[in-house]
Amino acid sequence: MGKDCFVALAMTTSHDMKSNLLLGFVAASLALLTYIERQTVPPPTPVAVPEQSSESLFSVQPQEIDVIKVLDPHGCVIVRRQGTLPPDGERLVGSLVQARVVRRFSPPAGDLSSYGLASPARRIEVQWANGAQSRSVEIGNLNPVGNAVYARIDAESEVVLVGSYFLTALDMALQGLHATGSKVIDLDCSA
Repeated sequence: MGKDCFVALAMTTSHDMKSNLLLGFVAASLALLTYIERQTVPPPTPVAVPEQSSESLFSVQPQEIDVIKVLDPHGCVIVRRQGTLPPDGERLVGSLVQARVVRRFSPPAGDLSSYGLASPARRIEVQWANGAQSRSVEIGNLNPVGNAVYARIDAESEVVLVGSYFLTALDMALQGLHATGSKVIDLDCSA
């Protein structure tokens, strides 16, 4: 009886090994097929969100800017291009040219007060050389996250979000112009 058990056990072990080998082969084949299928399927195409934007706030080249007028709670400043601008004047121009609209949206029921645009604290007017074109931007509140500021271009009904770095760059350039007593600044905004 001992010899019969050993033969039966050997046959069972041999049968189990064949089954395990067959199962291992099937599993490896399925893994290979899955890998090949993933390699041949193209990645999904990204879907553009219609309200996202990457347009320039002021669609102008630096050399095309003639006059910049900034009105804020501290008063009014006009910077006129008369020949070469001082470094802080160039920084001011650069901050305007580099400002990007990151999003556009229509406010519910046209309510601008939630965005600080019913009576904006700051307005920036840019006039192109020879008066060819101009753009006025009203600046409102920071968004709740603090990484963008609400704005309105040429009194349009849409509200735009502009990166808050724009205000930082604008303020630094204006402070630099004030500190150096630059002759390109005109504090009389009646003209």
